[in-house]
Amino acid sequence: TSKGHFKKDVFASFFPVVIVLILLTVAALGFLLYRYLCHNKGDYRTTGELAPGEDPDEEYSNKATSEKKEYFI
Repeated sequence: TSKGHFKKDVFASFFPVVIVLILLTVAALGFLLYRYLCHNKGDYRTTGELAPGEDPDEEYSNKATSEKKEYFI
């Protein structure tokens, strides 16, 4: 009966160690994910916005002249 008692003691001491390791892994992954998300914040511009330092008049002068014009009668 002492063998059965030994197995219970091993599993009883092994179970909390596994729980702590799982919690530490989840905490480390959460920290890395938080750091990744905070580090990769950026300025997202839509296609209509000009980048800083660009001339707004230059955008219209570079358009192709082959655009069709509409005439309203």
